[in-house]
Amino acid sequence: MDNKKEKMQFLQLQFCTLLVICTLLPDFSSMFGEMVMGAFGGGGASSLFTGPDIVVVICKLIGLIGAGMAAYAFYQQMKDSLSPVFMGALGGGLALAILTLIPGIPSWLDYIALIALLVAFFMAKKNLGISWHTFGGQGAYMILLAVLLHVYYGIDDKVMAGIAALIGLVVYLVGLGKLGQSMDAEGAKGVSKLKIAVWIGIVAVIFGWLPLVGGIIAGILGIIAFIIEFLGYTNLRESDVIQAEGREGAGKLRLSMIIMVVAALIGLFPLTGLVESILSLVALWFVFKGWTMIFAGLENK
Repeated sequence: MDNKKEKMQFLQLQFCTLLVICTLLPDFSSMFGEMVMGAFGGGGASSLFTGPDIVVVICKLIGLIGAGMAAYAFYQQMKDSLSPVFMGALGGGLALAILTLIPGIPSWLDYIALIALLVAFFMAKKNLGISWHTFGGQGAYMILLAVLLHVYYGIDDKVMAGIAALIGLVVYLVGLGKLGQSMDAEGAKGVSKLKIAVWIGIVAVIFGWLPLVGGIIAGILGIIAFIIEFLGYTNLRESDVIQAEGREGAGKLRLSMIIMVVAALIGLFPLTGLVESILSLVALWFVFKGWTMIFAGLENK
């Protein structure tokens, strides 16, 4: 399976499935705190479900709709050749994720949905017969998913989301290594700047886990990283390798970095978490559009 439409459907499926997975990550610190409060008369087991953050719910809905549409499209095209295990994990995981939107649903459903979707996520490429024409296309795919994990941490700041962001930044570096193999001189400059930004991002995530001033230092480092990423995407926009479509995508990625800088600046002030989350969600849309367009420019040369 190699045509552009099918590859775009695959990117949509993986991106949206991973977005749903992010919303299902457990919040162990919050659960522990609630259990301690319950043990001392501060609330019972039901207090573990205090109402999900509205932006996380929006992310889950977007992911469910996007992944469901892509999965249905693949089912129509390949229903006789798809693995029952893959379709069962994907369909069952998405169905359970829908149920988790209902208030009061037991938390173990989140874990089953999480496991099922992780299985489907890692089975998808082989089962759907996806292959890459270039190292650059493979790198762009990895970066698309890596940046999702990083940007999502601006939406949901629980510890597991931070760990996922750290993993995403490592994957980002690997993806940049592959992307760099397909770049011309101008594109290589952009990749080098993006690598610097990723290393700063890794340090920022680690500082974010420190108490007191750790969050402020992380915010400042995050702003610096986003500015350097903006400069990197500026170089990518001048690359001939990614073609006109990819250069347009690099422009969208520049816009996403501007939004993330604004979000990070707002996040330095107290009681601004909702605004920061909404801006990060908007940036996530431009990340998806930008990297899919760079991927298309590389794969359709």
